[in-house]
Amino acid sequence: MKTIILSILIIGLISCSESESATAKKQCCSAPKKQAAAAAAIDTSQSLYSIDASFTNQNNQTLQLRSFSGKPVVMGMIFTHCGYACPKLTADIQSIEKQLGEHKNDVHYLLVSFDVERDDPKQLRAFAKTYGLDENFSLLHGDEDAVRMLSVLLNVQYEKDADGNFSHSNLVSVLDEYGNLVFRKEGLGADHSETVKAIEALLHRKA
Repeated sequence: MKTIILSILIIGLISCSESESATAKKQCCSAPKKQAAAAAAIDTSQSLYSIDASFTNQNNQTLQLRSFSGKPVVMGMIFTHCGYACPKLTADIQSIEKQLGEHKNDVHYLLVSFDVERDDPKQLRAFAKTYGLDENFSLLHGDEDAVRMLSVLLNVQYEKDADGNFSHSNLVSVLDEYGNLVFRKEGLGADHSETVKAIEALLHRKA
């Protein structure tokens, strides 16, 4: 029975380093009671923009999630020292942008870091340059409470290991122009044709 439970916990978590595989074997990624209670108090059936937390982007600008209202948002959670999963998730979102063609500039693309200690604006800016992210992408750094609360609301699980890296689930989430969560796709290298259709439906609704 213990083996079955451990196996279920490990499914959906992708290690970004060999050391993370041991971490993934523990029961993990549940939000601390304080953040979970705060998240439960937010009516996300209306909008994730009700989160009262500030983030800093790669250009060292302070903003809140509601700053991205007015356009659909494609969002993922990553950390920049990740060796495989996060670059792959980033590439998946770049692929979504490319598939949107002439409408790609009508969408915000957000990458929010788990790594509140290392992923400062300078590091996020370097990551954006390394992976060729264009001006449509905003990379966000927040404090532990803000990041954990967002992860709970998006159902993105993560846990920090002894080396400072993270085991985490890999989700691409789509918000409408009001911050409502309307679509979510899990997995790396997934077929995002349905994701693109969901975004196009939002753009058509807005037109």
